[in-house]
Amino acid sequence: MPILAGGGVEAFFVISAFFLVRKYWGSQTISVKDQFRHRITRLYPPYIAVLIVAALYALLMKAIPIDLVTHLLSAQNFQWMITGYQSAMQPMTAHTWTLSIEVWGGLIWLLLLKCLSKNRFKNAMFGLIFLGIIYRVVTITCGANVWIVSLCPLAHFDAFACGSLLAIGVRERKTDGKIGLLGLIGLAGITGCIWLMSRANGVSLTYAYQMLSSSKNYLNHWLTGNLYLFISMLTVGIVGLLYIHDEKKAGETARVGKAFVALGDNSYVLYLFHWPILAILRRFIHHWGILFLITFVVTIVAAVTFNWVYRNIPKRLMGDK
Repeated sequence: MPILAGGGVEAFFVISAFFLVRKYWGSQTISVKDQFRHRITRLYPPYIAVLIVAALYALLMKAIPIDLVTHLLSAQNFQWMITGYQSAMQPMTAHTWTLSIEVWGGLIWLLLLKCLSKNRFKNAMFGLIFLGIIYRVVTITCGANVWIVSLCPLAHFDAFACGSLLAIGVRERKTDGKIGLLGLIGLAGITGCIWLMSRANGVSLTYAYQMLSSSKNYLNHWLTGNLYLFISMLTVGIVGLLYIHDEKKAGETARVGKAFVALGDNSYVLYLFHWPILAILRRFIHHWGILFLITFVVTIVAAVTFNWVYRNIPKRLMGDK
């Protein structure tokens, strides 16, 4: 869907921060080292698998994957900001920019949770929302390359901040009247961006919506450039309302919470794997309908297989049942 390409990954940043802050906000015992290690061990195994495939692909294309080191350090975003999203390992690693933000954004959030008091942390979140908006407005106004605007972690910190404030609101039970309003503002903002793109390009609203499939079409105006924030606000509204509804069912299974945990456990592997699989299959299959179906099936099979191997083989090698 175009809206997913148009910054839809912000929803995952919101949810990621929501779980992190909901678990550790106000905790005096949080270990930054242990939690960062846990984050790396959760994110890196499927990421390493993609990097291996990408490096082999580059060698088959007679290119040397010299930027493998920057990928291993999750610094590819900064490399791509300089090179214009170019890499010997493209297109296999095109979607891995999100991991750079998850890794370093997660580390920053752990440090903030560790070092700041509750009130200061909450104020810092409002400050980071403002910083994200200012960064996008300034870089777009100055005519910066689209990759400068979108790949810098600062451009997405407001998504983490929105998820953090939602977690705080849920824990303090002060969200009922605000969550729905934030979701409506986010939806209105997205609609406004589509309307502005329609008017600026002289196209229908439907076509303007389809234009969201490329960040170059919306990261060229200070308002549409903040599509990321509006998607984050809409996500806050949806996730918040679902959690409030879930918590009001006293004594019943927290289905929403379990659903989001399951989503978190599987979505990243699916997200990472689908793109290199698509890049390989499209060289042999040229009918988009068939290509989409086969990519969908192969991605699920690959993700399920990887998760099973990763969770079971090490235990069996160590003799655990």
